[in-house]
Order: sequence, then C-alpha cells, then structure tokens
Amino acid sequence: MSKSTTLFEYEKKRAEYYLPEDPDTLKKLEALYKVSPVIPFMWRVDERWSVEWVSANITQFGYTPEELMSDELDYADIVHPDDYEKISSEVKKLVKKGNISYFTLVYRILTKSGEVRYVTERSLLKRDADGNISRFQGLIIDNTEKEKVEHTLEDLERKYHILFEKAPLGILCFDENGTIINCNNICLKIIAAPKNRVLGLNILQYAGEGPLKAAIDLVFLGESGHFEGEYISPVGNKFSIKAEFSPILSEGGSFVGGLGLIQDVTELQGTEERIHLNEARLEALLELYERSESSISEIVEFALEKAVRLTHSQIGYLGLLQEDGKNLEMYAFPSQETNGEMNSWEFPVKSAGIWGEAIREREPIVNNNFLRSGLLKDIDKDIKISRYINIPVRDGDQVAAVAAVANKLEDYNGSDVKQLTLLFDGMWKLIQRKLLDEELLETRRILKVLESVINDSPAVVFIWSPEKDWPVQFVSKNIERFGFSVQDFLSGKMIYGDMIHPADLEKVRTEVARCYKEGYSDFSQEYRVLTKSGEVRWVDERTLIHHNPQGEIDFLQGIIVDITERKQATNFVQVESDFENVLSSGDNLQDMFEKILDFALQIKAVDCGAIYLIDSSKGNFEMMAYRGLSKKFADALSHFGPNTIQARLFTTGYPVYKYFSEISDMIKEDLDYEGLQAMGFIPVINNEKLIASMILGSHNELEIPANSRNVIDTIADQLGLIITRFKEGTPIKKDQNGLQDLFDTMDDLIFIMDMGGLIIHVNHALQKYLKYSRKDLSKMDFLELFPPGKEEEVLESIDIEGLISGNSSRCYVPLMTKDRNFLSSDTKFFIGKWDGREALIGVSRLSANHN
Repeated sequence: MSKSTTLFEYEKKRAEYYLPEDPDTLKKLEALYKVSPVIPFMWRVDERWSVEWVSANITQFGYTPEELMSDELDYADIVHPDDYEKISSEVKKLVKKGNISYFTLVYRILTKSGEVRYVTERSLLKRDADGNISRFQGLIIDNTEKEKVEHTLEDLERKYHILFEKAPLGILCFDENGTIINCNNICLKIIAAPKNRVLGLNILQYAGEGPLKAAIDLVFLGESGHFEGEYISPVGNKFSIKAEFSPILSEGGSFVGGLGLIQDVTELQGTEERIHLNEARLEALLELYERSESSISEIVEFALEKAVRLTHSQIGYLGLLQEDGKNLEMYAFPSQETNGEMNSWEFPVKSAGIWGEAIREREPIVNNNFLRSGLLKDIDKDIKISRYINIPVRDGDQVAAVAAVANKLEDYNGSDVKQLTLLFDGMWKLIQRKLLDEELLETRRILKVLESVINDSPAVVFIWSPEKDWPVQFVSKNIERFGFSVQDFLSGKMIYGDMIHPADLEKVRTEVARCYKEGYSDFSQEYRVLTKSGEVRWVDERTLIHHNPQGEIDFLQGIIVDITERKQATNFVQVESDFENVLSSGDNLQDMFEKILDFALQIKAVDCGAIYLIDSSKGNFEMMAYRGLSKKFADALSHFGPNTIQARLFTTGYPVYKYFSEISDMIKEDLDYEGLQAMGFIPVINNEKLIASMILGSHNELEIPANSRNVIDTIADQLGLIITRFKEGTPIKKDQNGLQDLFDTMDDLIFIMDMGGLIIHVNHALQKYLKYSRKDLSKMDFLELFPPGKEEEVLESIDIEGLISGNSSRCYVPLMTKDRNFLSSDTKFFIGKWDGREALIGVSRLSANHN
C-alpha cells in the first residue's frame, strides 16, 4: 500500500495528532518550530520507521517534510549506517518489555549533504484501545556540538593519563598538607613501594631530614626546590636521583599543593665507565681476531689476560674439553712460561669442583660469596677464592671449554658475564679454525677471504642449496649493490636462478652440472645477472662445492663479484681491434656500411639497426643497409623526408634513445609487428654537418644502457670520418681520440704491452693511482709495476699458453706506486690487438679501500 500523503491528509494528520484548533496558536507553534532545534516526529511501527508526520524545521538537516512522508525516504534512510542495527535492536528490546511508555536514545544521522550529526531522540510509545503500540511520537534534538566537546574532553583526559603514566620521569602530586594524592609507575619504582602504600603518606615525613626535605620545604613557601644525590628507599635500595619540586597555586595565588619530578640517574652515572669498558672489550675482540695466525697457546694466553683485565680480576683459568670428554687441557693467567710458551696441563672433569658447575649447568655461574681456601686444589695450587665467575664456552649445543676469573674486589655482575662470554666465544672461533681438518683447508681460505671483503666490498657472499636454480641459504648484506635485500632471498620470495640473466641461465646450469658430475671441489665462471631494476651486470662467480661425510653435496659456498666495468674494458680493447679491421677492409661504401652494422650488433643490448645517407640537395634520408630487421619493417622506414618525425629526431644533433612504443606513437604507424623494445636515433656528423644517420635497436632490452651508448657515439664519429674521406677519395684511417676518451673513463687500471712485456699504452686511472707520467711509463717493463722480488710470482700467474688459446689469467700481487707504496689489486691478463699488432693486456681492479 502506498505511503504517499496528499497535502490534505497531511493537514488532517497535523490537526488530528498534534496541533491545536486555534489558528493563532497554530501560527505561533509553526513559527516556533521553524527556529527551534527540536524537531517533532510521528513514526510508524515498522522496520524502517516510516514517517507519518514531521515538522517543517526538518529542513535544518536538508530534507523537506514531503520527502520523509512519501515513498522517497524512510527515517531509517537518514540514520547513520553504523548506528542503525544498534538502534533497531534497542527499540525492539524496549517494545518487547511491554511496560515502557517512553525512551531516550543518542545516535547519529546523516544530513542530505552527507554531514554527520549527533541527535538525542525522546519518544513516547502510543498505544491503541487494545494496548498495542500503534506509533512512536517524539522529538529529536541536534546535540552535535555537545558530543564533540565531550569526545574532545574524553580524548584529552585519556592523553593526559597516558602522558602521566608513560612519562620517562617519576611524577608525584601532593596537596597543601603534603599528603601524596597521586604518582606514576616510574615514581613507584624509585620509591620501591606499592601505590596503595604511597598514596596518603605525608611527603615531609617520608623524606626524613636532610637536603631532600629542604628542597620539599621550599615548595610550601611558594618556591621551587631541587635535589640531586643518593636516595635510599624504605626497602634499602640505593638510587642516585635528580628531583625538581614546584608549588601549585590557585587562580587567586593560594598554595593548593605541589608537584615533584624525579629522575633515576643511577645508570647515567655509570655510563662513562661502561663506555670505556665497551671500548676496551671491542679493542680486545679486534686484537683477538688479528691473532688468527698465532698459536693456540698464544690465543689462549691473550684471551685469559684480557679477561682478567676487563673484569678487574686477579686470576683466570681456561679449560679446553678434550675429545674424550673426560679431561680438560688447562691454562692459567698469570702463569709460568717455559721457552716463551704458556704452560698447560690436563685435569680430569670429574674432579673439576667449581669448574664442573658451568659444564653441568651449561650456564654462567656467578658466586660473590666468600669461599674457603683450597677449592682450586689440584687445578693449580691452594688459592683463596673470595668470588668468581665460571662460564661455559659453547660449540653449538655442546660445551667445548670452560673459563673462569676470580677475586675481583667488588661483586661480579651481568656486565662481567657479557665481557667474558663475548671474549671467549671469539677465542673459541679462532681455536676452531686452528683445529679444522686439512680437508677443510680450502674452505678456511675462502672463509678468510669472505671475512676480509664482506663489509664494504664488491664481493657478495652466498651459500646455496644444491637444488634446481639454487635456493639461497645465506647471502651477505651487500647484495643491496644489485638492488635486492637479504630478505628477498631468505624469505623464499626468489631463488638465485631468478637473478641470472635468462639468456645465460641454461649455460650456468650446464656448467654447474658438469662440475658435479666430474667431481670438482671448486669452480669459477662468468655470466650476466639482472639487478632488481632490470639492469644487466656481469659477475665473476667463484664457488666451493661442499660434501658431507657420505660424499653427498650438501651446499655450495661462494662469492660473486661485479666485473661489468672490467668486462667493458676487456670488450672495449677487442672492439678497438675489430673496428680497425672494419676501417681497413672495405672496398666500397656499401661494404663499409654493412660491416659497420655487423660490428655494431656486437654491442651490449643492440641486435638490429640501419644506416641512412642524407641527400644534401633535398634533405631526404635513404636507407643504405640494415641488419636484424624484417624486410617489411625496413621497407616501411626505407626513406623519409626532411619534415618527418624521423628526420627531426636526427636533426637535433644529439642521439635520442626511446622506448619503441614511444617512437611508434610519434610516427603514427603500426610497427608493433616488429617486436622492438628500445630504439636509438643517432646522427652522424662531420665538420658540424649532418651527413648520415643510424638507427640501432633491441628486441629484448627495454633500453640501451649508458656504457653501450658511449661505444655507439664512437662508432658514429668513425662513420662520419669514413663517409667524408670516402667521398673525398682520401685513404681511411681510424681516429683514436674517441677511443682514448672512452679508455680514460674506466675506473680500472689498464696497461697494454707488446709481447715482450714493454708498456705501449696506459689509461688515465693507472697514471692517477700509480703516480707515473706517460713518459715514465713509456717502454717500461710491466714487471716494474709490481713490488721488487715478486717478479717470479707475477710471471707464474700468467698462463701464456692459456692466453694464446683465448683464456685469461689472474694475478693477486699488489701494484706498487712510483713512491713505493703498495695497492692491493686483482689483475686480469689476456691477449688482444692494439694498433694491428698482438698485445698483452692487463686490467687491474683496486680493492675497495683504495677507491
């Protein structure tokens, strides 16, 4: 049945239910409603509380009476959705009780514009002759501002309570009589008493006599008081505190109480001593690790001496548990030395006495109680012990050794335990390295390398599982050099194979499988990886294959080093040689173009391209040669006029590199069938005149990287020279200036020698770091770049037969500067061509601390 209400019915209902018959009274009431925040309502008893009648001042919420008394809206439609269920449930409960004649509710409604308002509803339950509820008759009052104020006050009260309780200082309040009326948890901790015992105490009586009470007395005189010194709590705990006391005055200036701010500075006073102690501990640990080449007795002696010094003890002992688990190899400090070696002796575990405590409990033992003499009998001699610490030295879940210090003048504490634990853990790691089998000698050597390079090093350390594509068990933090985090691998989000360039992955898989099959214990290989941003990098991987006692491979341990720059330097020397061959072998210009394109396709990320000549009279571009492109695509771009988009990209005078999708949009031709990802438009300029152009692109890479662009610029310069001299009939000769500029941008140190070992060319980096001039280096024997006495080691590292076969050799002898300082370096040797002759080429990378 329709709820539509005609104007006549509306007036009738007003007269029937609410309004007086007197017209004057009616007018006054209507005028009052218009300005009143109180809105009368008459609701039906249904699920949506449809409106029978509402006063005209409902317009203050944006609605008209007609909207609510028609089919357009129910009252439930303007109730806030989050409050509807709660109100509906509450009304149903009230109705169900049967003995309720009115109710009051507070909830939110939405104005027509969507604004939220808080309202208070007060309603009567109208009943018919049979006692059934026939309608709800009531008022709603806008109390939004009141609710906001109450919520703000509640929020402020909550924040102040949090501030009071969570403040880093102790806070207490007392009234005008000195009675403590409130305090926070920090204050209770300092006072060392529960809150129910503190509240109600008189602060003056509690403070006793002395400087603390004097500071509080000032508050009662209307002044601030300060105290700094020792405070003893009722239970005898000693604290060093700072306290500030301030009076609280009423608006009229009368004293109504006081506020105290108390800070426990006990720990702050010990900070300087702890800093010095921590510095000494770190120095001891660093010095300990520097003793990796020392003997076991020297390492033990050093650790015991430092343990005694760090803990301010008088004596120290260390027992290394033998393999049988029944005896301890004992060392003592101070000790009697024989022939420069520290004395040691065996002692049975079962007679260990206090030594056995740490072995049995597997936890540090601290005893600050005075002990009778003779407890160390049979360990060394009768020694009176007043207090001691005894700690187990762990090797995984097993106790490998036990250490002790004794007779400190003060009680031992947790800091002493920490010093000893860290020191002897470090000592045991060194001793473990000494005790490893000869079978693990190579592993130790690699670990030593890893220790030296793991921080601020280009070498990234990995431990891989020998499963498909090598899940990562461990990776050093400097994997961030490639854009990844440690968690990317350890979480299983990615495995190492995901990082290897897809074009090299199968090659790497094959090589690793071959090493497995042929029983290699270690191997190395070079391949490409992708950084997180998609950049391609070359890496040199050196890996140890680790087998368990059953001979099965249980993990791979290795490092990868970014050799991109070195690879570029190596490739660049080959590029120079190849390009020289191109320049010297062309019979005609067409042959030259095709060979240059073949050469350009060797550049990283470039797999296609074309060369254009420019008609100087008309400005048209005509394709002369192309490589790696379909005939359809080449035909589409075979020629274009001077006013085309393509021509404008060349006439900028600078190379333009774009995503191919951008190029396709600019040209406004459908060229997507070619599948290109990136393209570069390279102008060929000679004598400041545009004479030709190249397009070079990639089907696989999204962009042509910066290092490839440098080589492309050099090729463009050489192409301009070729075309100009070919047209002039002048013999073509390469221009090496551009190549030298590229050489000098390399950070690696490059030196090129004739096959007799005399230096014929170097780059700027070598001159800079070794401090030689070009004149100094000219015709110098390359062995003079290395320290005297190392010539044989350098020559042994160069495998001439392997170099001639196309391999490379490595040398780890440091380089020597002109002023005879040594620079740690890794030098790679290979054979290439320079000025048309076979040459020996060296590329050195300095260690991180020299860069």
